[in-house]
Amino acid sequence: MTQKRGILACLLVLAIPLGVAATAFACGSLATLKLNRATAGAGDPVRAAGGNFNSSAQASTVQVRFNGRNGRVLWEGRPNANGRLIAAFDAPAARPGYYVIVATQTGPDGRPAAGTPGRAPLRIKPASGSSRSAEAFPAAPGAPPVDGAGPQAAPVSEIAIGVLAVGLVGGALTLVSARRPRRPSPVQTTS
Repeated sequence: MTQKRGILACLLVLAIPLGVAATAFACGSLATLKLNRATAGAGDPVRAAGGNFNSSAQASTVQVRFNGRNGRVLWEGRPNANGRLIAAFDAPAARPGYYVIVATQTGPDGRPAAGTPGRAPLRIKPASGSSRSAEAFPAAPGAPPVDGAGPQAAPVSEIAIGVLAVGLVGGALTLVSARRPRRPSPVQTTS
């Protein structure tokens, strides 16, 4: 019985912080960014719509950047009072392949605004009717290989934390509800 209580205590000690962490991640408002097109040629117009940005006057403008937080700025402006923005820019000249468009913002405290950056994938296609090869385009800093292997999204750790917490709580409840096998009671005999 003591061993079961020890296991139960360990499961509860692990389940409570994991449950709190999963809830905290699920309740966060992350910045969003969506493009009106998934594929564009160099110079093609692209529109981006985003939400959940900091609308405080003390926060910085939102910068839409090419292929990372430190990439070239494609657009800059302020979100509206609801934290939404609409941006328009031309697809940059880069090697054909998959890239990420990132919307960054600094909060009033000088740190990246909570929930940022917003991200959206963009495939740069080869110029149609062009005799220029992919090598004629300058590579963007940190650009993925041209073989089509674009940026990989990290696994959704929030779901994994939540599933682990539920599993730990379920295991603890199973241990609590498990019954010990009963020993047969000694039978008194009369002679």
